[in-house]
Amino acid sequence: MSQKRSSKSKSSKKAFWKLTLLVGALLIVVAGIGTYYYDQGVRKQNIAYEKQVNEAKEAKDKAYNSRKTSDINEAKKLIVKLHEKDKSSLNQSITQLMGYLADIDKVSQLVAKEHQNITEDTIKEAEQGLELLNASYEKTDKEKFAQQIAADKQVLVERQKEAERIADEKNKLANQKLIALTFDDGPNPTTTPQLLKTLSAAKVPATFFALGKEAQQYPDIIKEESDLGNEVASHTWDHKDLVTLSPAQQKQEIESANQLINKITGKNVTLFRPPYGSYNNSVLCQTDLTAVNWSVDTNDWRYRTSAPVVQNVATYAHDGAIILMHDIHQWSVDAVPQIIQNLKAQGYTFVTVSTLLDIRNGGAKAQQVYFGR
Repeated sequence: MSQKRSSKSKSSKKAFWKLTLLVGALLIVVAGIGTYYYDQGVRKQNIAYEKQVNEAKEAKDKAYNSRKTSDINEAKKLIVKLHEKDKSSLNQSITQLMGYLADIDKVSQLVAKEHQNITEDTIKEAEQGLELLNASYEKTDKEKFAQQIAADKQVLVERQKEAERIADEKNKLANQKLIALTFDDGPNPTTTPQLLKTLSAAKVPATFFALGKEAQQYPDIIKEESDLGNEVASHTWDHKDLVTLSPAQQKQEIESANQLINKITGKNVTLFRPPYGSYNNSVLCQTDLTAVNWSVDTNDWRYRTSAPVVQNVATYAHDGAIILMHDIHQWSVDAVPQIIQNLKAQGYTFVTVSTLLDIRNGGAKAQQVYFGR
């Protein structure tokens, strides 16, 4: 009996330990599974957070590249969701960007102000502003602003030289009788070269108001006109009556010829003559050019001989006059030698329209019209 109890007790203990080992094993398995899923959860959280960090960094980089306020604000929204360590460094980067942009904007305004009103003082102020831009991020902007300032310095130098030239001309031409010959509608491949030889031989400068379509066809003649010391300006592209056109058409007619002629000559002439002398306020306001009409009309287009052209100039010429002729008519070109001889005999000095306006009007003003005297 005693042996049976002992055997039963041993069997119970053995079962107990088996159960204990099984439970322990189960607990270990459960703990392992729990740890696995916990680790997986942490890993997913870390991956998600790393994604947030990368998105914030990409947004920061985008803001640096675009400089748009909307992109800066978007970067801030993403950065604020990050842990303090990452948030701090990225916020510092955004703050630095905003500082760069504030300095760049300040210098941009100084350079724009200087460009609008080029003086020694505004140039000096803009150059001092450049000293704000020392970071590598600002290098390209600094170089761009420096180039603009350098170009404006050259403009100032040229303006000073021009002012000195005008002052010298005023002194030289003071108390002299001045007159300006002008020729419209060319160039003509036959008559204009003949006229240029006459003007060059007589050492007389003139102002040519050329049509854009003719300048396009005969650019070499336009270049020769300018190279010989004459002034070449726009007479519009193809001689339309400007007051009958829309504002956009007016602008196109005037500027297309002006730009082509200046490109050919390498000069920056800012005069134009409206066809038929026809203009209104809209015509004058379409560009920053100056309109030039005339005070003596030879009416050369009415004739077929030079005598009446010579006579009209002799009758109506006066100090400060702008004389209208056309270099496309043979009889007009034939009249020029006698006209020059007669006017020189009367003590006239021949000048271009720009020189006449410089001496008598203090220079040509944009969006104004001049007739001479």
